Amino acid sequence: MRVLLALAVWFALAWAEQVPTHDFFRITQTTSRSTSTPGAWRYVIAPRTKEARSYWGVLVTDWVRSLKIGLPVRFGPYRLELEKKQIRLQKGCDRFHPRCYSRPALPQGLESWKLDLILVDFHNALTWTLADAQKHARPYPATVAVSKFLRFHVDKGGVFLAEPLGWKP
Repeated sequence: MRVLLALAVWFALAWAEQVPTHDFFRITQTTSRSTSTPGAWRYVIAPRTKEARSYWGVLVTDWVRSLKIGLPVRFGPYRLELEKKQIRLQKGCDRFHPRCYSRPALPQGLESWKLDLILVDFHNALTWTLADAQKHARPYPATVAVSKFLRFHVDKGGVFLAEPLGWKP
């Protein structure tokens, strides 16, 4: 009887839907060939899959709307506020949890648990990219573009500046 139960559990797990917690976002790295900033590193974090793009669109729309009306946005390790048309970064969550990000009301067809997976993957991509940008921010600042939302400028001292990307305050 135990053997049959074990086989049933094994088959159920084998046929269960596998949910990836990675590969929702793509990180692209390039170096500048410009004569004014030769060798400056540039990074782009963008959703890779159609599913990630649909969730990302909802997130970015909500975050931009919140910033424009004067509400702060929880953005993982940062808290963002719009002051005089400039984005101010403050310290956010020390430890990652999907609730460290401001969460919009999801339209029908999008599920909260999948949003959590997408935020985990985004957080991993963001923290890795910002850490790598700090290493390569010499002698010119490195730039990290977060698709349709923010552009970070990281200098050699680890100072981060953020500006809107794809929208106006």
